Amino acid sequence: MWCSKVRGFLVKIVQACSAYRVTVITVEVFTLYAVIGLIAEELYDVYSMADSSVVYFLLFDWGMAPFFSMFLLSAMFTESLFPYDRKERKNTLIRMIFFLMGVLISLVIAFGIRLGGPVQIFGIRKDVLGEWCRHFITGYILFLLLITVYVCHRKSGLDFIEYTLHIIANLAIATSVYFVLLVGINFIILIVNLLFLDGYSSLGGYGALLVTGIYYAPACIMSLNSLDNDVSDFMGIMLIKYVLTGLTVIALAVVYAYLLKILVVWEVPSNEIFGIVSGLFCLGMPIWTVAYFYRDDTRYMYFMQKAPYGLLPLILVQAYAILVRIYHNGLTPGRYLGVCMVLFEIVVLFAWRFWRKKLERVLLILAAGLAVAICMPGINMYSMSFRWQQAFLESYYNQVIARGELTPDEYERLEGAYQYLKNLPGAEEIIITNDIHEDEFVRLLALSELGGENLTRTKRHTVHCCQLVGSLDTGGYSKFDMLNQDVVYDASGNDKLSVDFAAFRFYKRGSGEKETVTVDISGFANRCIAYEKEHPDAGKEEFSDAMRPYIQIEIDENTVFYLNHFEIRYTDGIKNGKDYFDISSVNISGVMLCK
Repeated sequence: MWCSKVRGFLVKIVQACSAYRVTVITVEVFTLYAVIGLIAEELYDVYSMADSSVVYFLLFDWGMAPFFSMFLLSAMFTESLFPYDRKERKNTLIRMIFFLMGVLISLVIAFGIRLGGPVQIFGIRKDVLGEWCRHFITGYILFLLLITVYVCHRKSGLDFIEYTLHIIANLAIATSVYFVLLVGINFIILIVNLLFLDGYSSLGGYGALLVTGIYYAPACIMSLNSLDNDVSDFMGIMLIKYVLTGLTVIALAVVYAYLLKILVVWEVPSNEIFGIVSGLFCLGMPIWTVAYFYRDDTRYMYFMQKAPYGLLPLILVQAYAILVRIYHNGLTPGRYLGVCMVLFEIVVLFAWRFWRKKLERVLLILAAGLAVAICMPGINMYSMSFRWQQAFLESYYNQVIARGELTPDEYERLEGAYQYLKNLPGAEEIIITNDIHEDEFVRLLALSELGGENLTRTKRHTVHCCQLVGSLDTGGYSKFDMLNQDVVYDASGNDKLSVDFAAFRFYKRGSGEKETVTVDISGFANRCIAYEKEHPDAGKEEFSDAMRPYIQIEIDENTVFYLNHFEIRYTDGIKNGKDYFDISSVNISGVMLCK
């Protein structure tokens, strides 16, 4: 039975390639493009031609991954809405127009996400345009996906719950075959790798990409339209009907136990309650919805049909939690989406009660909500959050300037608004005008008796570069010295010398009287600190690779210095309202060559 299902599934994939020609071609081109990127990266590593990931550069720095993702979904929507079995010339023309529109939108957004800097285009700063494009892409992809599923469902002529079960069954078969193919191909590649390539090849990565592009992606596309499976005899009936539904009810009971506890001890609900209830909703509702297809006259299934209504009190708690956060700390994109989530949950329960035979309407409502939340000018989550936080910052800033009182809660809102706006494109003028770290403002803020501790925020950092010098060409030089940092940097108390990278002191290793040398390594140090801020999770290998091209420092026309080990620990941030930077320890050594 399984063999016949798999064979039928493979036939459906071939049909999908015919029904979704442009979509499948886009997938295959993107797969080939990614494989070429992997090959290029391996060649670059072999010949030491690059210091950064070629794959990341080809896919994201060029904007190709966003372009392919957006165009793939737009092509899939177009071919679902205007299938090829309709031979009318009008459909062909409209299909071509939709394809061209998809290419145009994808190119504009893929190019836009790379924009940056204060230069203006059409009177709008490039970094602001880039931020708009980065916001737009998520909503655009999700919107197209939801609308495509809705179109495919309408074409199927099935009840939405039964259609959903067809998708689940198709994806289950596709994923099972996918994992079998991955294991088999990786096993073959492993044998080839060990026998012919001495185990140094990256063929495994190529194999996984090719299987994903050639088989799994078309299989997932096909799952939206393959309706031949008998879902009434689906192998997972018992799992869906009893096991999964039972687990969701147990999770619901645990949350209710927590609510009972906070009522007894009369405490404020934890902030985590919002995410927990949202997760329970996103897990429970699909399970209860699918289980409804297998309903019977037992009391258990009757209870399961009423289980979704048990979410209503939890939704009220969610609403309370998110509104309290907005009242105290203002609106942010995350809290905006929290409000949208509460509204969506209410709509879904309404649909479950009154539109159970028309549940597909929820897809349209969700798509419209995404369009408003992400793309609608003026009321989307980014612009509303921006204006709300701007109002907080300006209001409390002016209150301090007017020597009004500022409570700790108001200061928290002020400082939170400042941090939110500080790195947003287009907010520079607002931050400069309402700078809470400016000396005069800090002095006035002290009148509110908040104290300097409220204006202190520091963070510890570590920069570690090691074995920077590999093979070194000493031709033309007559003297070679290994240099260690001066011992005064390791002392304590008054004997410890403060670190000045512009005049850093070394001593020559092995010299009897500790002959010292002063070198300006500030350029290298500043580059390391800047790289650490841009890549806070970088390890010492990544640091070393990134900094190795900059280790050579010309001391004079006859002397050159190479940094070999550079390790520093420092703390920066704001202390008592002022910029703070302190180096706690250093471990630096190098090599000096003299002619």
